[in-house]
Amino acid sequence: MLTVICGGMFAEKSTELQRRGKRLKRAGKNVLYVKPDFDNRYSEEELVTHDGQRVPALSIDIDVPHILFPQIPERTEVILIDEIQFFHEDIVRVIDILLEEGLTIIVAGLDLDFGGKPFSITSNLMAKAEEVVKLHAVCTGCGNDAWVSYKEPNGQRIQLGTDEYEPMCRKCFNKKTLN
Repeated sequence: MLTVICGGMFAEKSTELQRRGKRLKRAGKNVLYVKPDFDNRYSEEELVTHDGQRVPALSIDIDVPHILFPQIPERTEVILIDEIQFFHEDIVRVIDILLEEGLTIIVAGLDLDFGGKPFSITSNLMAKAEEVVKLHAVCTGCGNDAWVSYKEPNGQRIQLGTDEYEPMCRKCFNKKTLN
């Protein structure tokens, strides 16, 4: 089974990923958390939420996601991957193979970039998933559900950080970008 947890920044996607992993672990499942190796904002060897919740995680190179195969412990039943949008497109095939082998895969990541354009990896996995969970942050402009994580355009589509981004609903986003 494939589950995709998506939404903008500050929507608590990593928190939901950890919650599901902890629940499956309590049910006796062998779980493995995976994260991109360059995302070391809080830790090199842990998946850490913005509010400090931590679980041990395997860090893998985003450009060669197949490196995951030899690093999966033998009895692993569930793989939980954070920041899926950062990985190379090959991650979709890697996930397909893991699903064919009978593993449960749960991924979390951004569905849209700061300009409201979909991340193709997240979109592809959403189309293949048995379950898609869309979470929302709170719009900093009006308090409604945020639709996108806005930042001032600077030429970089992917940028690690939190200070640059602002959750916005579609109405506030349109006001900011269409003026």
